[in-house]
Amino acid sequence: MAQSAQQFQYANVAPKIKQQPRRRVQPRPQKVRFAPVAWRQDVRHLVSAIVIIAMFAMGSVWITNQTTAFNEQAQIKSAQLDKLRNANNDAKEQISALTTQDRLNDIAQKAGMTLQNQNIKNVK
Repeated sequence: MAQSAQQFQYANVAPKIKQQPRRRVQPRPQKVRFAPVAWRQDVRHLVSAIVIIAMFAMGSVWITNQTTAFNEQAQIKSAQLDKLRNANNDAKEQISALTTQDRLNDIAQKAGMTLQNQNIKNVK
């Protein structure tokens, strides 16, 4: 009786709606904007190789320019060093010329000094 009451209750509230048979929906074919081309990978590899070669070329030119600049700076420093060495050698020659024994004796005689060999001692 409870079962019939439920059926009665549902039957009064809303009439049953018949379901329409479902249509079979065919999937739409996917659109491909660009069809894959067999040579596309080859073009990518070729462009990559060209870019890498260009980068190596620019790098080698840059390194060559830097090497040239460093060599020029080294030549300038070497020339400056040679000038300083020549100036030092000239100064050494002047010192040796001014400190000869004969010249020192002449200067001492002009100043009124005399050389006494008994007062000279060699110190080692």
